[in-house]
Amino acid sequence: MVSGIHHETPQAMVREELMSVCSELQAGVLHFKPKSASDVQLEALLRDKKQEKLLSFTERLQDLLNIESAQCWEILCYYLTQEYRGSASLLTQLISTETSMAKLLADISHYYSLERMIVLKIVKNLIVFYNVQNHPYHKEYREVVDKLTLTRLRDSYLDQLESLIDEQPPRKLAAGECFYSTDSLKAWSERNSREIKEVLHILLLMTEHLPMGLEQIKRLFSVFKQHSFGRTHKTLNEGNAYHQQLMRSLTYSEMALLLRCLDFEEPRQHGELIEQLVECLDVDITSMYHRQEHGPLLLFWMLMRLRGTNDADDASSLLRCRHLGKRAVDLKCFVELHSIVTHPMFSDDSLLSRIVRKTVYNQVGYMCDLFDGDGSCARYEGIYELLYELLSWPQLAKDFCSREETGARSLYTTLLENFPLDFTNLAKLGKALTKGGQRNYIKKQLESLPILALMYDEREHKLNEVGTDDFELTASVRPYPRIDFTIPAGTSCTAVQHPTGCYMHFRTEVNFFDSLHHEMNCLLKETGHLHGDFETNDRIRRVEAGLKFLECAVQCTQSVEGISAEMVHPTEMCIDLLNKFKTVQCPPVGLLSTCLNVCTALLPLVDEEIFARVSNLGILPSISDGSVADYKVYASGSASCFQARFLGCIIDNVEKKLERYDFLLAYLSFLRTYTKLKRNRYTQVELPGLIFVLHDVFPHVHAWHFRSDQDKNKIYFEILSYICDILDLVSTGSAPRSKDRELLLKVCIYSLLNLENGMILLRFVGVGNSYLQNSMELETNWMQQQPQGIMMLVRLSMRILMQLLRLKGTVYGDHESLSPLEALIYTQPKQRDTLRIISTVCSYMSNIFDRLLPILSCRLLKRIALEFNMSLLACLDMEPDQIRLTFIQKLPDELESDSIKIAILELVDACIAKQPGVTEAFFKVNYGQDKSSRSFFGKECQPTIGESIVTYMREFLDALEQEPLTIQQALPRKIMNIMHSLWKHNLQMLVSDLLKQSKFWQKLCSPLLGQFEPNIRVYTQILNIVSIEVYTCNGENAGLKEVLTKFFEIKHFGQWLKYVFDIPKVPAVVTSSSDELPDWICCLQAFKDLIVIMLKKQPKLMSIPEPQFKLMSNKCLTVLVDRSHYLEDMRPFIMLAELYVFILLKLNHSYTNSDKEDEELMEHLLQLMSRICSCYEDLHVRAKEACLAIITKSAHLYTRLLIRDSSISLRFLNSVVSIICSELQSMENSVSLDRRQSVESTESTGSTNSLILCLNLLKTVATTFHSEGPGNWDLPFVSVRLFQRLLRCIGHTLPLHNKHVLTVHLLDVLIVFAKSHCSVEFLHCDIGEYLWLSLKPPRELVQAKYEFNKPTADAESWTPEHWWPVYARGIELVNIIYDKHKACFLKTALQFVGIHEVYLVDAMLLSKQSLEPAAMQLIKATVSLVASLTEHHKEWAQEHKTSLMNIMRAMQSLLCHVSTLFHQQRNLKCLLAGRHCQLEIIRSTAAIVIDDDLISACNDLTDIIIFCVKSLLQFSPDLMELICSSVYEPYKWSPLLDVKFGAPKLSEENVTLTFSMILNLVSIYVKALNMQNHGFSEVPLNILPNVSHEVGEVADMESASMLQTNRTFSKTMSSTSIVSASCPASELLSNMDSHLCLLALEHLLMFVASQGIYIIRSAELEPRWKQIVRRDISNELLCFHEFVRRKVIADSRDSRSPWLRRKHGLFKLNFLDPTRSSSSPSSRSTDVVRRTSTAPANELRVNVVRRLHLQQQNRTPAAGTNNFDMTRELSPIPAGHGPTGAQHLATSSTPRLGIDGSSNDGSGELGSRKRLYPGEQLDELSALEVQYFPPPTEPGFCEQSQVQFVEEDYLKLMSLLFTVIPTTE
Repeated sequence: MVSGIHHETPQAMVREELMSVCSELQAGVLHFKPKSASDVQLEALLRDKKQEKLLSFTERLQDLLNIESAQCWEILCYYLTQEYRGSASLLTQLISTETSMAKLLADISHYYSLERMIVLKIVKNLIVFYNVQNHPYHKEYREVVDKLTLTRLRDSYLDQLESLIDEQPPRKLAAGECFYSTDSLKAWSERNSREIKEVLHILLLMTEHLPMGLEQIKRLFSVFKQHSFGRTHKTLNEGNAYHQQLMRSLTYSEMALLLRCLDFEEPRQHGELIEQLVECLDVDITSMYHRQEHGPLLLFWMLMRLRGTNDADDASSLLRCRHLGKRAVDLKCFVELHSIVTHPMFSDDSLLSRIVRKTVYNQVGYMCDLFDGDGSCARYEGIYELLYELLSWPQLAKDFCSREETGARSLYTTLLENFPLDFTNLAKLGKALTKGGQRNYIKKQLESLPILALMYDEREHKLNEVGTDDFELTASVRPYPRIDFTIPAGTSCTAVQHPTGCYMHFRTEVNFFDSLHHEMNCLLKETGHLHGDFETNDRIRRVEAGLKFLECAVQCTQSVEGISAEMVHPTEMCIDLLNKFKTVQCPPVGLLSTCLNVCTALLPLVDEEIFARVSNLGILPSISDGSVADYKVYASGSASCFQARFLGCIIDNVEKKLERYDFLLAYLSFLRTYTKLKRNRYTQVELPGLIFVLHDVFPHVHAWHFRSDQDKNKIYFEILSYICDILDLVSTGSAPRSKDRELLLKVCIYSLLNLENGMILLRFVGVGNSYLQNSMELETNWMQQQPQGIMMLVRLSMRILMQLLRLKGTVYGDHESLSPLEALIYTQPKQRDTLRIISTVCSYMSNIFDRLLPILSCRLLKRIALEFNMSLLACLDMEPDQIRLTFIQKLPDELESDSIKIAILELVDACIAKQPGVTEAFFKVNYGQDKSSRSFFGKECQPTIGESIVTYMREFLDALEQEPLTIQQALPRKIMNIMHSLWKHNLQMLVSDLLKQSKFWQKLCSPLLGQFEPNIRVYTQILNIVSIEVYTCNGENAGLKEVLTKFFEIKHFGQWLKYVFDIPKVPAVVTSSSDELPDWICCLQAFKDLIVIMLKKQPKLMSIPEPQFKLMSNKCLTVLVDRSHYLEDMRPFIMLAELYVFILLKLNHSYTNSDKEDEELMEHLLQLMSRICSCYEDLHVRAKEACLAIITKSAHLYTRLLIRDSSISLRFLNSVVSIICSELQSMENSVSLDRRQSVESTESTGSTNSLILCLNLLKTVATTFHSEGPGNWDLPFVSVRLFQRLLRCIGHTLPLHNKHVLTVHLLDVLIVFAKSHCSVEFLHCDIGEYLWLSLKPPRELVQAKYEFNKPTADAESWTPEHWWPVYARGIELVNIIYDKHKACFLKTALQFVGIHEVYLVDAMLLSKQSLEPAAMQLIKATVSLVASLTEHHKEWAQEHKTSLMNIMRAMQSLLCHVSTLFHQQRNLKCLLAGRHCQLEIIRSTAAIVIDDDLISACNDLTDIIIFCVKSLLQFSPDLMELICSSVYEPYKWSPLLDVKFGAPKLSEENVTLTFSMILNLVSIYVKALNMQNHGFSEVPLNILPNVSHEVGEVADMESASMLQTNRTFSKTMSSTSIVSASCPASELLSNMDSHLCLLALEHLLMFVASQGIYIIRSAELEPRWKQIVRRDISNELLCFHEFVRRKVIADSRDSRSPWLRRKHGLFKLNFLDPTRSSSSPSSRSTDVVRRTSTAPANELRVNVVRRLHLQQQNRTPAAGTNNFDMTRELSPIPAGHGPTGAQHLATSSTPRLGIDGSSNDGSGELGSRKRLYPGEQLDELSALEVQYFPPPTEPGFCEQSQVQFVEEDYLKLMSLLFTVIPTTE
C-alpha cells in the first residue's frame, strides 16, 4: 500500500486489513510505547514463552529500541518470521556472540524504524486518496477515514509532532553504553527527523480537507519556534551532508505547513481568525527577520494582514506592513520560495507538492494585485524564476492563462511592455507555459506581441510628438536588418527612460521569433568581439533562452505545418551557430547544446535534411574507415577507424571543467531520437555513437565531477536507455539483419561483455536491495520514483544484462568459453566473489517499492540459469529452505500480483532444464528425512520450512479437474509449462507424489476430453507429456491407458480431429524461437508425434481402434490435399504429409474396404500428386520427401488398382515422370559440367534425399509395372528421354565424392530398368559415352596411397570403401545389359573392358587386400561380367587380346587365392574385417569363432569360384568333344592347371593354379554336402511333352527288371575321414549354402575332367607327370566317389549296376524309316525347369546336363543303323539309354568294374566276362573315337526315347568318368 504496487489486492482484503488497525493508524508512532511503560518485565515474558536463551539478546534489543517488553518481543517474532532471509543455522551463529549480535540488532532496529514509518505512510495515503474518485480503493479509504475522522487524526498527529520533537534518544544509547553507540545514535536521530517530516506532511495534507484553527496554528508555531524551524535539532550534525539535507527538509516542511495555514483564499470569511492570529502571533513573527527562511513568513504575514484586516486603510499599519515586505524582499523571500517549491519533497506531481505550489502561487498573485500596479514587482530578485517554476505545472499554467489582468498575470504584462528588453524572461516564461501544456496559447501570444521597445536613435526614428512622452512615427523603420519586418509610419510610441538609456516603446505587433532571429544575427556578427567571454555574455543568454523556447515549441509540433515561417530561420541558424562556435577554443556549451536540441526536436519532422546538415558540420563522432569488418577493432575505438571529433574535445576541454555536461546530454538525446526513427544508417549514426558512448563515456563517468548526483544519474540513464534501444532495435527487429546491423550488434555485445564496460554495468546490477530500499525510504514520496533515479538505472542494467546473456552467442559462438563479464558474475570460489551478483539479484525479490524489480530479478535469474554451466545453487549461497521462502512462498500469497508469480514459475521452468540443485530446492527433494536442522530457537524440529511447488501443482490439478477451462488463465498455463519441462527432461520423479494419485492422468488430461478453445498451448504440452509417457511406460500405466481409451472414443477423437485439422490459411511469420510459434501448429506437431509413437508402440499400451484409425487416415489425407493448394505456409503441409507417411507405413494392405473407397482414395492421391507436380520446385525439402514417401508406399499398397485401371496408372505415371524430371533438372542445374566447379559446389542433404526418394519411387514403379502392368507403361519415361537424363546425371555425379550416395541410387535405378524390357533403351542411349570414362576410379583415389587409417563417415575425399559400391553397380549394369542383349551389346561391353582393364584386374585382385561386403560385391560383379563375356572370348581376343590375357591371368590368381582362404580362417577374418581392423584380429590368440559373417563370406567365395571356373571352362577343351569327338585337336588348347612340382613360390604373383587346388576344393564341397546331409529327390530338370506319369513308371520298372548291376570299390573309406585333415571346420561347412556347394562341385568336376583328360592325352607332357595326375585324381576324388555311392545310388547299390541309370519319364517312340522321315526336333524338349531358389547364384547356374545333352543330340547315330561289327564285346552298357548312353559307353572301359548279368540271362555266358584288364583294352579304347555302336537290343525303347534328367545323373556320370580317367591313356 505504501509503495503503490498493491492495486491487484482484493478490495475486501484491503478494507478488512485497514479496519483491523484503525486504532494503530490513529495513534501513529505513539502506538509504540516506551520501555518505561512496560506492564511486564522482559525476563518474565520470556520465561512464559520458554525462550530464556534469548533473554540477553532481547534485553539488548529493548535497550536499543526503547519500547515496552510485549512490543519488543512482538517485533522480534515478526522480524524472524517475515523479514529474516538467512538460514536457521546462520541465525544461531548471529545470536551466539556479542559482536555478531550487533548486525542482527541493527537489522531489527531498521525493521522497527520501517514499521513506524509505514504506519505514517498508510495514514498519508489514506488522506491523499480517500477523496479521489478514480482510485481503486476510494471507498475503502473513505470508510476508514470516516471511522477515524479527520479531527481526531489532526489532533493525534499534532500530539505526535510535539512528542517527536521533544523525544530524547534511549538512555544507554545516549550514554554510549551499547555496541556501536555512535552509529545507532545517528540512525535514531535520522529516523526521528524523517518521522517529524512525515508527520508535518500529513498535517499539511489535512489542511486541504480540514483547515487549521487558531489553537492548532498556535501549537504549530510554538513547536516550530522551539527548534528554530528545524535548525536546532538535538542530534543532527551540520557537518554531515545528509543531516544538512534533513535539516533543510525539516525547515521547508515546517515553513510550508505554516505558510499553508496563513493562506486564506477568501480572507473576508476568515476575518475573525485572522484578527486573532495577528493578535497572538504578530509580535513573534515581526521579530523574525534574521534568517533567510523568515523571508517567506514575513511576506505571507504581510499579505494576510493587508487582505484580512484594515491595515491597508491605516497609514501607520500600512507602513508597518510595507516594512515587513521590505524585510522579506531583503531576505530574498522569492529565492527562498523558489528553493522550497523546487526541493525534491515538493518537485513531483503529488498532492502534497500541488498544495505547496498552489499556496505560493496564490501569494504571488495576491502580492501582484496589491503592489504591481506600476510593474515594480518585476524588479524583485528571483520572482520570475519562481514564476517559471510554478507555471511549468499544468494546473497553475492553466489558471495563469485563464486570467486577464489579475494575479501573477501582471508580471507577464510587464514583460510584454518591455519587450525585447527583458527578452530572456519572456522566453523562459514561454518555455514554462509550453511545458505546462499551454503551447498553443503562448505561441499565439508571442507571435503577436503588442509592443516593441527600441533604443531611441534620432537618425533612424523620425518622430512627431503628440503628448508628454508620446510620439508618432513619421517614417517607417526596419528595426531588424535583413529581416522582413517593418514598423509602419504612423505607429504611436512612448518614450521610457531605462537604466541603459532612453527607449521608444512602439505599439506595433511583433513576432517573438523575428526578434530571436535578430538576436542570432547579432550574435553571429559579434562573435569575433567577445574574446572568449561566453558565459557572462547577455546576448548568448538571450539567444540560448529563446532557442530553449523554440525547442519546446518544436517538440510539441506534430507536423511540419505547425512550424511557422518565422520559426524556420531560427531553426536553420542553429546549424550556423554550431558551425560558428565549433572552432572556438572554449565554446559556449549551453548555447551549442540548445542548438543541437533544436535539431533533435526537428528530427521526427524533417530528419533527412537535419541529418545531412548536422553530418556536414563534422562535430559528431564518425567512422573514418568503413571498410573494416572486424567488430573488435571498432569496439576498441581504434583511431584508424573511429574519431570522436568535436564532441570529444568539448567534453574534455570544457564540460569536465564546468562539471556540466549539457552538450553530451544533447548528443545522447540526438542519438536516441534518430535511432528510434529506424533509418538504418548504422555506420553513420548508431555505430559511431555506440563506440563513443561505450569507449569514451560509459566506463569513465564514475570518475567525472558533477554538481549533483542527479546529473550523473541522468547521463547514466541516457546511456543505458540508448543501449537498450540498440539491443531492442537490432536483436528483436522483424526485418532481416543486414551486415551493418550485425556489426552494430556485435560491437555492442562485445564491448559490454568486456571488463571495462561490464564492471560498470555490474555495479548497477549489484547495488543491492538494501541500498535501494534505504534510498527509497529516504524519499518523501514512496509511490513516485525519480524518473532517472537509481531504481530506474538498476532496472535498465538488469534488462541489458539479460539481453547480453541471451545474445552472447553472436560474438562468442556456441562454445562454452566465458566472457569477462560472465567470469565476474560466476566467480568461484564464493570467497573471491566480492560483487556477488547472483545473490544480489536474488535479493531484489524482497523489494517493496518497485513491483517490476522482483519480476526483473526472476527473469534475470532465469536467463542466468539457462546460460550458466555451473551450479546456480552455489552462487545463490542460500539453503534450500531460504530459496523456497524467497520464491515459492509468494505463489499462494493472494497479496502478490500474478506477474511476479508468473516470473517465479518461469524461473522454476528454466531451472528444471539446467539447474538440478535449485530444482531440488524448489521441489523439496529429500528433505523429509533430514533431521539435523534446528528451529530458530534451538529446538529440534522437522524441517518443513517453505512449501514446495508440488503443493501448488496439486492445487492446480484439483482446479483443472473441476473446470478444464481454467487452463486458459496465465498461472495454470505456467504450471503446465513446468509439467511439460519435467517430462521433457525425464524428471517425473520430482512429482512422484502426484503420479501416485489414482486420478492424476484424468486430471491432467481433462482439457483433452472437454471443450476445445482456440490458441491454447496447453493442448500441445499435454500431448507431449502423454507421448513421452507412452514411449517410456512399456504398457504398465493403467491410468494413462484409461485416459487414452477415452480420448480415442469417437465422440472425443472426432472433435479433436476437427480441432487439430482446423488449420488457418495465413502466411508464415518468421520467429526466432519455438515459443513464438502459433499454438495451432505446435498442437498439430504434438498430435503427429503422439500418433507416431502410438503406432510404434502398439499394442503394448493400447492400439488405436480401427474405425478411429480409418477416420484419422481419411481426414488427414483430405486435409493434406486441401492444404496442398495453399503453400504460403508450408509447415502444416509438411506435418500432415509426414503423419500420413507413418500411417501408411503401419499398413501392410489398404485400410479401405471396397473398390469404390480405393478409387476415391486414389483420386485424392492423384490430386495431391498433380498439385505437387505443379509447384514441386517451391516445396520445402521435408514436404518433398514426405510426399515422395507417400507416393512410393501407396504404389505398394494399391498395386492392384494401378495395374487394373489404365487411366489411373497413366495419370500416376505422368505425375511420377513430372516429379523425377523436376528433380533431375534441379540436379543438373546444381552440378556444373566443369569438374572443378562441381567439386567446389555443395548441395544440401535434403535435396539429395528427395532425389534418392524419387529414384526409389522409380524402382517401385518399374517393379510394379514390369510383370503385370500394361505393355506400354514405359512410354512416359521414354517420351521424356528419362534414361538419357539419368545417364547424363550419373556422368556428372560419378566423380563427385559428396554425391556418391546419390550415384549408388542412380545406378540401382538403371539396374532395375535394365532388368526390365526397358533395357533396350540403353542400346540407344550412348551409354558408353556417358559412363565408361566416368566409371574410371577418381584420380585422387588412384594416386592415393593405400592407408590403414580408419575413414570417417563424413570424409571429404574419395576412399576405396566409398568407391567400391559405385564401381560394383557400374559393372553389374554392364553385365545385365549384356546378358539381355548379348551380341547387340557385345562391342560396347568389350569397349568397357578395354577401358577398364587395369581396374577390373585390380578389382579381382582386391581379394588379397579386403573382403569387406562392398569389396566382395565388387569382386563378384567383376567375375560375373568376365564369366559372361568369355562366352565370346574369340571376339574379345580380336578386339582386346591383351585385356583378355591379363584379366584371365587375374582370374586364375583370384581362384588360387580364394582356394587358400578356406584353410586360412584367420586370414579370411582379417580380410572380412577390412584393412582398418585387421591388427586386432592378428594380435588375438583366441580361436576363430565361426559366425554368420564368416559363413556368408564362404558362400560369396563359392559364387566367385563358380564364376571363375565357368570362365576358365571356356578356355578348356569341351568335355563332350574330348570324349565323343572323332577328331582330337589338342593344338587349340593350352593347359590351365599346373601339374609340375616346383620350388616354393616367394611371392603371390608367381602362384599358379594346380590340380591339387581344384581337387582340394572338390573335397571341401563334398565334405560340406556330407556335413549338411544333402539329399537328392530326383526332381526332373526338364519337362517332356505328352508323357504320362504311368508310362514313365512302367518303362522304368521294365528297365529295372531287365538290367541289374552291382558295383564295388576296391577299398572303402568314410568320406569324412578322407578329407578331414585338409578341410575347413565342420561348423563352417555345415552352414554353407548347399545349393551353391553343389553348383560349385559340378563346375569344378567339369573343369577337372576337362583338364585331366586334356593333360593325360597331351603328347608334350612326360608320362611321369601324367601318372601323377592320374594318381591325384584317383586319390583325391575318393571322397566324391563315396559321396555318390552313398547319396546318389544308395537306394540301388546292391541291385543295380553303377553303369546303369534310372530313367524318368520314358517315352517310347516307334522306329521310323530314315528314308521317309527323320526324328522331329520338336519331339525333344528343350525347355529347362530352373530350380527355385532365393539365392542369387542360382540365376547364374549352368545346367551342365542339359548342355551336354543338346550337344550330343547332333552326334547320336540314327536309329537302326549297324555300321560295324564288333570283334569283341567291350561292355554290356547299352547305347540306347538316351543321350547319356554314348557318354557312358565312351568311358566304360574301367578295368576295376565288375558287371553282373541278369538272372533271366544265361549265367555262364556272362560269367566268362566278370573282370576285364587294362592291357586287353588298349586297342579297343583307341578305336572308340571312330566306332559307332549297334542299336539297342533291349526291348521297349530306342535311342530316340525321351527321358527326364535329374541332378543325380550328372554326379553319377562324373563319378564314373573319374573312375575311368586314372586307368586310361
